[in-house]
Amino acid sequence: MRLFDRLRRMVSDTAPVGAAPPDTADRAAAPEPADPPHSSELAGPGRRAAEDPVRWMDIELDDPLPRAAPHGPDAPDPRDGRRHCGAVEDVLYRQWDPDGGPPGPEVVRAIDSLAALPEHLKELLADGLDGIYVGPGGVPELDDMGHLRGRPLPSGQASWDICAGAYGDRTVVVGDRPSPTPDVMMHEIGHAIDDVDAPPGEWLSDSPQFRAVYERCLPHLASDYHRQEGELGRREFFADAFAAITSRQRPALLDMLGGDTRAGMDVMLYFNRRYEI
Repeated sequence: MRLFDRLRRMVSDTAPVGAAPPDTADRAAAPEPADPPHSSELAGPGRRAAEDPVRWMDIELDDPLPRAAPHGPDAPDPRDGRRHCGAVEDVLYRQWDPDGGPPGPEVVRAIDSLAALPEHLKELLADGLDGIYVGPGGVPELDDMGHLRGRPLPSGQASWDICAGAYGDRTVVVGDRPSPTPDVMMHEIGHAIDDVDAPPGEWLSDSPQFRAVYERCLPHLASDYHRQEGELGRREFFADAFAAITSRQRPALLDMLGGDTRAGMDVMLYFNRRYEI
């Protein structure tokens, strides 16, 4: 089964998918624009679910893609996207030809975000993920996903070509397409943490602890995107909150919560207690 068909089934089995989250700086604005979708299109069961054995690697194409090696751990950073990222290097694939020069600033920032993660989170990702693919272009240009080029997203709002990032089946894909998300890499890593730090087949955002946090935040959420019914809104809020906190964009978190500082502290306390961030 091709990835497109599987994702359509996964989304139809959960809930309707809306537009991607608007820029957190504009979350209180109304009406909200229909922004390019990204990882929410991959909503589905958690990793290693016994009833769903199909993996991205099962449907990848065989065309080899270029790889850029990292610099050494102690090497200076020449701002070329090859900064060493610690333990996560075991699963990190830089998909560009280093002989062609450095990638664009969006790709370099994505690598910087990974490098800045605390080491214990990098180890969690290295143990739980199959791959993190980073490079120029959209999702179809990365991780051998060329068969998605020109194909519509499950929501029907646009094609996969405009997607800046995605997560599914223990695989993170991040390109350089424009996105309303302040930190695409940390948003997708938020989805990955939500998945790999939970029991197989489950998501951390479905736990009683995070459900309680989300329920307390629900009256303050500024975006309908985070209010989506079922698990979709909760998972996207988990990923956006994780991204805002790890990228040190606390004002973005408060914007998501309509400026409510008590709710913001509640969310930050949850992530601080669990991940020391």
